[in-house]
Order: sequence, then C-alpha cells, then structure tokens
Amino acid sequence: MKRTYKKKKNKIHYILLVLVFMIIVGGWWVLQPENFREQKNFINSQIFKKEFEEEFYNGKALILVDCSNDEVFISKKEDSQQRPASLAKLFVIEYAASLTNLNDIVEVNHEALLKTKKGSSVANIEPKEYYINNLFAAMLVPSGNDAAYAVADYCGGLLATGKSTTEERIELFMDNLNEYLHKEGYKDTLLYDPSGFDMSALTTTKDLKVVTEHLLKNEWFRDIVCQSSYTATLPDGSTQTWKNTNVFLDPTSEYYNENVKGIKTGSLGDDYNLVVLYQKDGKEFLICSLGSESDSSRYDDVTYILKTIDESDYLFQ
Repeated sequence: MKRTYKKKKNKIHYILLVLVFMIIVGGWWVLQPENFREQKNFINSQIFKKEFEEEFYNGKALILVDCSNDEVFISKKEDSQQRPASLAKLFVIEYAASLTNLNDIVEVNHEALLKTKKGSSVANIEPKEYYINNLFAAMLVPSGNDAAYAVADYCGGLLATGKSTTEERIELFMDNLNEYLHKEGYKDTLLYDPSGFDMSALTTTKDLKVVTEHLLKNEWFRDIVCQSSYTATLPDGSTQTWKNTNVFLDPTSEYYNENVKGIKTGSLGDDYNLVVLYQKDGKEFLICSLGSESDSSRYDDVTYILKTIDESDYLFQ
C-alpha cells in the first residue's frame, strides 16, 4: 500500500516537473519577437487605442505606425482623401529618384522657376546647375516649390526629349507620375502640380505612410530631413543653406523635440499637415497627420500623439 502511494506521489512530482518545464520553455518561446507577432501586435495596438483620446487630436486624418513591424497603432480616417499640400513633394521625389541618379546635374530652366505661384514657399533656386539631390533637399527642407518645378521640368525632358516647352515637360512628368502612383498602389493619391500648391490634389495618410516608408530606406533622405538647416554643395562648388520648416527640429522653438528626426510639413488653405519620424527607447514611429486647423495646432496635434507614445507601456516591452 505504501509502495503504491509512493509511486503515485513520484508520478505526480514528475508530472509537475514536466509542467513547470513546459511553462518555462513555452513562456520563453512566446516572448520571442518573431512568435505570435500578429497576436502581440493586436494587444499592443489595443493598449495604444485605449490611451488615445480622439478629442485631444483635432486633425482630419491620422495614422501612427511602429516602423519595426508596420503595425498601425492609432488611425483616424486613414482612407479619407485630403489635400496633401507640400506633402505631394514626397511622391514627386520618389518618382523622380526612380528616373535619375543623385549626382545628375540639372541645368535649371528659368521658365520652370517662373511656374512658382505667388505666396508659395521657395528655396531661392537660380537658373544654373544643381545636382538633383540638391533640388530634392530644396524640396524637403524649406519646401521649395521652385525646386519642385525644376525637378519636374528636368525629369519631363528625360521622359521625352521631343517636348520643347517647359509646360509640356511638366505636364508629361505629372501624367507619368500619376500612372506610376497607380501602378505602385497609391490608389487614393492624385496630383496635378509637382509643388503641391493645388486645391484639387488628393491623398490619404495611408498612402503617405507608404511613400515615406519607401523614402526612409534611403540614407540620403534620412540625412536631409533630420537637419534643422541643410547646406547643399552645388556643382560649381558654391553652397546654399536652407532652414527646415519643421519646428520640431528647431532648438529655439517651444515645440523642439530631440527625438523627432524629420520629415516634412505641408500647408494649403485651412489645412496644415505634418509627417514626423519619432525615435524613442530604440523604437521608431511614423506619424502622418492631415488637416489640422492652424500652423500651431498641427504641432499640438502631433505633440499629443508623441505624448501618447511616451506614456505608453509599449515602450518598455
């Protein structure tokens, strides 16, 4: 009788040891980042959504994504078409970069510069030689509309050498750009002007997320957009310096945030837009915000999103 009891007791101990071992091994396996990614991302996203209170974000559309796993944590009308304003330049640069090499020399056409609309942001581009990456920087940092027309004119000439006028070259570039956007899956984006100074242009935060992610794969892009001021060296050896329109990067601004690494502002009419790359505790987040009510409110809106990230338990996982 005692022997039978002892055997049962040993068996129970053995089963318990096996269960403890399985729990330890199973727990370790679950904690590995590559396992149950979808389930863990869902849980994390619910944490963010619970902490996000929409009344403190006043923009028309928003998307917040963790760049490491492409998980969308917060969204508001991410498929709603809004005016991109100067954020259109991101799509223009992606397409133009597919047609050119960064060190291509562009002889800027005076007629292209004359396309710049009165009251729009400029980089003070002159009718002389620039590297194409100089013009990309001029589009990204001071949001130069004059640089955007110079790029469109140059690339339009590459697409069809027979186009004799600036108007024809820019029109051809825009037609081909929209075909490219459709082919690449930007189905909710339609652009008519390379500078973004166009009330009819449309995009979504979802499309902006994708184009920005594509551009962020390039170190030259990251290097340009993260600087509060950028100095370009032109083919003739001269330099030109531009101040970034993103005040998150300006150490003298009340909105300065050392964890913001760019990327681009845009405003047109009553819509104020902002795309921000945010790095915190080894993680990288992308925020695309469209349709805030004023220049200051777009920074207030995105500051609230950054605060939501900072106060979330997700950073410590």
